Order: sequence, then C-alpha cells, then structure tokens
Amino acid sequence: MRLLTALFSPGRVALVGASDRAGSLGDVLGRNLASFPGEVVPVRSGESLRDVPGEIDLAVVSVPAQAVPAVAADAAAKGVATMVVLTGGFAETGPDGAALQAELVAAAGPVRVVGPNCFGLQNCDLPLNASMATGLPRGGGGISLVSQSGAYGMAIHTTATDERARFAKILAPGNTCDVTIAELLTELSDDPASQTLCFLLESLADGRAFVEQARRTTADKPVVVAKTGRSSAGTRAAASHTAALASTEAVWRGVFRQAGIVEVSSGLELLDVARALDGQPRPAGPRVAIVTNSGGVGVELCDLLADEGLTVPALSPALQERIRAMLPAFASPVNPVDVTPVWARYAELYPALTDLLARSGEVDVVVPVLLQRAATDLPTVEALRDAVAGLRADAVEVPVAVCWVAPRDARPHADLLQESGVPCFEWPARTARAIGHAHRYARARARITPLPPGPEPGGSPRPTDPLGAADFLAGCGVRTAPSVLCTSAEEAVRAATSYPAVVKVGSAAHRTEIGGVRTGLDGPDDVRTAATELLALGPVLVQPQLAGIEVAVGALRDPVFGPTVMVGLGGIWVEVLGDVAFALAPLDRADARDLLAQLRGHPILCGARGGPAVDLDALADVVVGAGQALLAADDVTELDLNPVLSTRDGAIAVDWKFSP
Repeated sequence: MRLLTALFSPGRVALVGASDRAGSLGDVLGRNLASFPGEVVPVRSGESLRDVPGEIDLAVVSVPAQAVPAVAADAAAKGVATMVVLTGGFAETGPDGAALQAELVAAAGPVRVVGPNCFGLQNCDLPLNASMATGLPRGGGGISLVSQSGAYGMAIHTTATDERARFAKILAPGNTCDVTIAELLTELSDDPASQTLCFLLESLADGRAFVEQARRTTADKPVVVAKTGRSSAGTRAAASHTAALASTEAVWRGVFRQAGIVEVSSGLELLDVARALDGQPRPAGPRVAIVTNSGGVGVELCDLLADEGLTVPALSPALQERIRAMLPAFASPVNPVDVTPVWARYAELYPALTDLLARSGEVDVVVPVLLQRAATDLPTVEALRDAVAGLRADAVEVPVAVCWVAPRDARPHADLLQESGVPCFEWPARTARAIGHAHRYARARARITPLPPGPEPGGSPRPTDPLGAADFLAGCGVRTAPSVLCTSAEEAVRAATSYPAVVKVGSAAHRTEIGGVRTGLDGPDDVRTAATELLALGPVLVQPQLAGIEVAVGALRDPVFGPTVMVGLGGIWVEVLGDVAFALAPLDRADARDLLAQLRGHPILCGARGGPAVDLDALADVVVGAGQALLAADDVTELDLNPVLSTRDGAIAVDWKFSP
C-alpha cells in the first residue's frame, strides 16, 4: 500500500492505547476517530496488535513511551503498513529519549512510522481525525499542511474556521524518526486532492531531498514554507525541540528561492498565502488595480504593494474615460479608483468596476477595498461575489482579492465572499503581502528547471598546494591569476615579469588579516623586499596585479542542504557588506546568472552610474565552476574564491583556498 494511502485513506485503523478514562489521550483519539467511515479497532491496555483479526493499515499509538517499541514490534509482526505515534518522551528529551527512539525504529522494521511526539494526522475529506485536535477543518479545499509544531496543527482548526479556509490533509511529523518531510512532500505532490502544499518547519534533517523535490513540484503546485528558528534564541529553541541541526537564514532563503518555494515568516502569513493561491488564478504580472472608498487606505495599499515589487499603474485614457462615466463627478478614475462615500451606489459600483478592470487587459490583479459601509452592506458584498463568479464563468483569469477593513460584526459578510472563493485579507499589510507572494510564485514557475547534472562525487582528491588547486579549478572552468610559487626572494624577482606585481603568502586562510599580501610592487627591489618579509611565513606566490570589480565566490557543504554555492560583492569586505546569495550546487549558467541578480549590488555589475558592465556570463561560469569543484572532491568542505575580479573581458580568481 502506498504511504499516502495507508496514512490518510486506511481501510482499518487500530487505536493502540484506547481508553474510556475521560480526558485521557486514548479517550480523545477514540472520540475523534468516531467519524471515520472505516473500521476502528480499539487495542486496550494488556491487549496486543498481534491478536487483532484481519489486516490493519494504520495504527494510532498513544501508550506510554517505554511501551512504544513493543507496540512497534507487534505492528511489524502483524504486517501493519503504517503507525502514527503521538506519545512524547523520545529524542526531544535528550540522549535517553534518543536511545528509546532508536529502539522504536529498529522494532518497527518495515512499518512506516510518523512521529513520535506529534499531534497526529487528519484527512478532512474522508473524514479521518487521527489526532488530538478537537475538530477537523472543513474539507473540499486543496490546502494540505505539514506542521512540525503540533500546536499549530491543533490551532489550524480554529483559524481555518475563522478564515473559511478549506483543507485536504494535515499532518504533524513530530521527531520524523522514519517518515521524513521530503517523503511527505513527494507524496503530497502526487496527491490530486492536495493542490497547495504548506509546511511549518522548525528544522529539516533531509533538507536537500526536500528542496530537490520542491523544485520538481513547484511548476505544478505551490510549496509554501514558514521556517521558525531564524533568530539565535529561536534556533536554540528549535534545536532543543526537534533535536536537529539548524542552517543559516541566508542559505535557507537562497535555496528556497532557487526551488520556487514561497517562504513566509509566520503561521498566519502561511495561511494567508495558501488562501491567495489555492483555487485562485495566478497573477500574470505585477499590475494591481485598487477600487476603494477611502483615499488614505488606497494610498497605504499602494505603498505596501510597491514594497512587494508590485505596481499600481495609471490606467489608459480610454479606460479612465469609461470609469469616469460610471463615477460621481468628484471621484478619481486613475488607479486607485476612488469611488468616494457614495454609499447608495456601492452595490452598483464595486462589482461593475471590478468586472471592468479585470477584463481590461491593463491589470493583473484587482483589489476591492471593502471599508466600513462597503463591507457592512450585504447587497454590495453579494453583488461583488456575483461579479467574481461571472469572471470565472467567462474564464477571465485575473485574481480578485478583497482588502477587508471592517468591524467585527461584519465578519459574516467576509465569510460569504470566502465561501464563494473570493479571499479576504484583513487590512492593507496582509493583503499586499499575500498578493506579493502569489505574484512571486507565478513568476518563479516560469524559471524553475530540474537541477543540472554534476560530476561524479569523489572523482578527484583535494588539491593541497596553490598551483595544484589552480590546475584543479581550471578543470572545473574557473580561471585563476597566473601565479608562480617561490621559496626565495631572487626566485620571486625572476617570477615578476610585469608590473605592478603582487607577492602574497602561498597558503593562508585570510592573507589580508595576517598581513600576508603586498600589492602595488613597481619593480624588482619592491618584489625582493616584499618576498624577503613574507618568506618568514612560508613560500610566496607572485602574480601580476589585476583590476576589476571584486566579487566573492564560495562553495560549502551546508549541514542541512549539502553542496551549496555562495556569491557576494565586496571581496575582503564581503562579511561586512553582507550582500550575499546562496543556491544549491550543481548550477547551470542560467541559475548562476539568476543568483547574481539577487545581490543588492547587481546594478554595479551591470554598469551602474556609467561604469563598465562586466561579463556576467564569465562571472556566472566561475560560480558554476565553484559548485562543480566542490562536488568533484568529496574531501573538501569549503572552497573560497575571494576575490574574483570581474571585468568586461572576463572573470578571474586571484585568491583561492580549499578547506578539508
């Protein structure tokens, strides 16, 4: 039986730890499973799964932690397909708990295990509530959620009810002792009911597999991730809670973007973006039209949309004339379209303007702002609902998202819209953020391609000297500055065939910091003096002094994502400037060009303020080569090419270092 089927659509479920004691976990699970249309077999204290007649697809386990390995052994003997272990007291508690968790995995054998230390799982369509949550979110939607926070898994029922969001499947994987986050993404990617895939993550032990699968998924389905533990305190809490490694925020952000993953900063934003994407047309571009009855709210929304990279363009004169004919004389047809407080005409103007703008071909998203009376007037809300239904019936693929600014007692009107598939977002900030994410996802879909093939790992040993390292890099397509390794001052003088020249310590992690570099050497005497001083630190390299825009290129084996490349502006100042971007290796040239475009200083490379534009293809090839070099030598943990000097004629590394 396929993993997804066994977990979410089992024929028979065994509840191990069933109890009639009010308030116990076994009692809560028994009541939650009562709505399951299949058979639920209670296994009480003193009973064994081995004695249950017939096949069991899913075992839901709530016995004390010390008893769980024995239950796992029983499940393996019985031939149970999957088990979800809600019990805590395992790896999240320390070494003794980790040992108990390892015992659980060993005892389970072929049985696939979700958990332990989790809130359970839910199929909102079946229905199946194999969780400690008190209720199921409404089914019939395409949102599926995997949450490492059990509390979020339980709270989503209330939040989904408030926002009228419909779900397909929910699962909290807990300690992920067996079934991994990447496996769940793979399963949900192939699930027709799951169309918008949401993940709330504290850690990601199988990070590379997750991102590679996301890259295959995002062309068809959005993958939305909220990553907690970004601050130092949050990282400590996440590590103690999930017993897993943390990666730096910059690396997470870079590899997520490369895969087309929509990254959000909170659980609330996760749900907002899910509602903006699920069942909605994708924005074809960044142009937004606003219909409002408040100039101030319209201006605020314009600013917030601009922060998201969206535009609120002035409408064409012809379209403005059509709108002006509909509006009061003192209203504005420009964009935002301000209908002013003509309360009696809201039920006419809001739907008519939304329809006209969506069909105009001049905008990619329409945002009606329902403020106060526009929101409290039921005919206005109903007419807007009907207008959007008409757009969908006519296959007008322009999303409509409502900015909701209204009193609490008007909430049923927002519910009416959302029940009809028109998402509402409270206040301009949430509205702009959700639309911005939807636009970025739509744009990312066009550029996502599978990871290019890389070299066979371990094909070459790590080079141990600077000239051998230069030859190795050349084989990976990375040019390095012409260099001669010298062991005497006179040898250095003979090696300097052009001036100005550079003399530097041949092998050092940070030559500049130890005073190991001499530049601007204009003749043999300068070279001799510099070499004499630096030879006390070891052999020296002699190079011609080159010029160009300084770029730092690196590659490292990230503890979560594996081989990763980095690019940043600033050379020796890269850490100070902090203008860096990351991506998984291997890359192709298009990936590397896209990575360079993420730098704040990218305009400098393109010839900002009249400066010369560099050869971006040559620089991208250095980035590609750095990733290839790391992949080719599996005993290398880090590679630094810093600086790489980039000019209109090419890109060349003048310093390079491999670290074991």
